[in-house]
Amino acid sequence: MKKFLSCVILIFFIFAGCSKKQEQVTEQQPVEEIPEVETFVFYQGTNFNDLLHKSKLQPSEITEILAELKKMVNINNCKPNDFYEVTYSTVVPSWQNFKYFPSSELFFYELTKSTDNIINGQKIQLETTKNRYEISGTIENSLWNSMAAENISPNIIISFANMFAWQFDFLTDTRNGDKFKIIYETETLTKTQNIISAKILAGQYKTATHTFNAIAFKDSKGYENYFDENGKSIKSSFLKAPLQFKRISSYFTKARFHPILKYYRPHEGIDYAAPTGTPVSAIGDGVVIKSQKSGGYGNLVIIKHPNGYSTYYGHLSKYGRGIKKGVRVKQGQVIGYVGATGLATGPHLDFRIQLNVKFLNFLKLKTPPNITLKGQDKIKFDEYKTELLQKLNNL
Repeated sequence: MKKFLSCVILIFFIFAGCSKKQEQVTEQQPVEEIPEVETFVFYQGTNFNDLLHKSKLQPSEITEILAELKKMVNINNCKPNDFYEVTYSTVVPSWQNFKYFPSSELFFYELTKSTDNIINGQKIQLETTKNRYEISGTIENSLWNSMAAENISPNIIISFANMFAWQFDFLTDTRNGDKFKIIYETETLTKTQNIISAKILAGQYKTATHTFNAIAFKDSKGYENYFDENGKSIKSSFLKAPLQFKRISSYFTKARFHPILKYYRPHEGIDYAAPTGTPVSAIGDGVVIKSQKSGGYGNLVIIKHPNGYSTYYGHLSKYGRGIKKGVRVKQGQVIGYVGATGLATGPHLDFRIQLNVKFLNFLKLKTPPNITLKGQDKIKFDEYKTELLQKLNNL
């Protein structure tokens, strides 16, 4: 009898143990599936059909993907650096997800395949990230090479040069040892890493004698400009006229009868009639590149301005104090006085403006507005600029 009870107890524990083990097996979670992903990048000369055949996709799967993709996008417009991703199931021998990323768009195109082989497509906007950069450097040879050496993107370098172009000519005036500082922000597509926008928040360029600052600020009317530390727009406009004149005696024309030479020829300037000795001012900041007698112009001053502009001031009776080749002048500074030297029938200023090699009609020329912040805008700007200027100075 004791042996019988012992056997019964032993059998009970054996079955109980098996049951417990069975419970433990039942409670174990299934192994999570880790999908397999293939990525292929388009290059010059490839098309969708060619590149899809490089993947593990079956011909029938390629056909169904292309059929659905054509409903959303022109697959013949794929470009180099576009790419696609295809995700495969490790449980079911088929693709699950297909994504096409055009390199020049803010969207990507996604196909999903359900377990019952139904395919759905959608166009999805890519997420973006913003990054801020604070960089300083020293000029060696050129602004472009020096900024590129700091891994600053070409569009930011161009924006930096354009930002200061009304104060400084980076093609001719840069010197080794000049310093640049820049704070800028980029917005990047997280998947393609394409920069979709880039904005300079503040910049500084420092020579041996001058420090130029620029701070981006949006006023109460919603207009955004770059201002110096005093709240003045750094894109200075030209003066409306280089002198206080009585009348315009001759306009810009391609065929004017010359009163002395007695034949028609272009007059690519404006003649401002004014008494001899009337002060003539530089219409904008620049460098004097000529100050001497010059044929029919008589006494002539030529000033080179940023952005490729040059201005001519002819028939002067005399030059302003200190005006000679190589001198830097400021907007409004007197550079000479009205006269009748050269081929002139009476006292007037022959004024001309040139962009690169082409003379322009100054009366029709549109130039950036000269803005100075005032009131609440100036108060807000002064608060805003403090942090950025401090960061620039600490770089």
